[in-house]
Amino acid sequence: MGVNARKIHAFFGRCLHTFLLNGTMKAYGVILEGTVSSLHTNHAMVGFIFTFQTSVASMTAPAVNLLQGRLSPRIVAVVGGFLASAGFIFRAVIPPTALWQLLVALTITGLGFGMVNFVTLVCLKDAFGEEYPTVFTLTVFSIYIGICTLPPLLEYLTRNFGESVGMLVFGGLTSLLVVSGIFTGDGSDSSSDEASGNLSSECTMDANADKDDAVPVEQVRRECDDMTGRISLFTEHRGFAFLFVSVILAYSSFLSWSIYLVPYGEYLGLDSVTAVWLSTIGGIGGFFGKAFGLPLLRRQSLAIPLGVIIPTILMAVSYGITLFQDGLGILAAMSVVSGFSLSLWGCILSAMIPWTVCDYHFKDAIATLAFFSGAAGMMGGLFTGAVFDVSGSYRYSFAMLAVECLAGTVVSSLWYWSASERQSRNMTSRRILC
Repeated sequence: MGVNARKIHAFFGRCLHTFLLNGTMKAYGVILEGTVSSLHTNHAMVGFIFTFQTSVASMTAPAVNLLQGRLSPRIVAVVGGFLASAGFIFRAVIPPTALWQLLVALTITGLGFGMVNFVTLVCLKDAFGEEYPTVFTLTVFSIYIGICTLPPLLEYLTRNFGESVGMLVFGGLTSLLVVSGIFTGDGSDSSSDEASGNLSSECTMDANADKDDAVPVEQVRRECDDMTGRISLFTEHRGFAFLFVSVILAYSSFLSWSIYLVPYGEYLGLDSVTAVWLSTIGGIGGFFGKAFGLPLLRRQSLAIPLGVIIPTILMAVSYGITLFQDGLGILAAMSVVSGFSLSLWGCILSAMIPWTVCDYHFKDAIATLAFFSGAAGMMGGLFTGAVFDVSGSYRYSFAMLAVECLAGTVVSSLWYWSASERQSRNMTSRRILC
């Protein structure tokens, strides 16, 4: 495959995956209350199981990393696309009458998306190299296209034809991942092969590496000499611990927002059609968040304060306001602000991965972050639903999300302070040496 064709496929393959994964996930908010009623269960369990699609997709990353070392990326992507589609079709043909059936279907879908997810990420990194942060951010626009379009589509299909037809349509759309997988390269020209199996000269530590520590406030690709395993992600790359905690908080917040925003609108008195449009409004906010994040990718010194700290504060404030005001205008504003902030937050954190770790540890970083953020997403869906089941109010559920966002503010502030302190110390050391 030529260089240009390889880049085009890597870009659109990643866009298709994120469009379907996140759009269908956000659409589950449309059917949450109906699923709770039909299965005679509680919101905590349904919310927990609904997170399986994206959480399993994330948590399978370490296993897919190993699998891709034994099978070609093309085979992994095709099988993944088939499984993702099969999960939706299973729900259409055999509508779940028990929680375990819903769990099985979503686990199958999640496994499929997980296989495609890892392949598309690595292909994107291999195809674009140093341009990866900017190109990755462009692909994330597709998340919010899915969030804008797929929930209203599922609401329309469910209202007019039934949920089974909606799942069948989603299965047909997801089968496009199989087609995309067929055009995936066989990995023979992938630079990640060298990163996953052989030490190269780019993985040796420079004599001045301690001075040029890979922190987000410096555009430095720090190389390391510790290849002993994932623990070295934390010991060799000092900013990774802060990135790790921030990604977990962001992913948990995003999944809870995705599942419970529409039910929250219905709880506050909106009809089902109007409540679904809160999702579309949030998706539009996400577009602006990504557009705002693009310039920050060229100004790493501003990435944490403007791309991480400020969004967490905005989300906490917007969630907090809805505890006391619940008019349509307030809810629409909350949707825009939260969509904007979540989009910007996720955009900058994802771009920071190649800024924070060396090329050798990139795949391990992706796998580690994916696994633990997936687990956190499951817990987020469970606890947000449990708060509603105990209190009977979604206000308290979103109050919990506000506290989670404030925790993100604290972690990000410590990250920025630590990075700035190290940069100042390194600059002082240079002046002394000179």
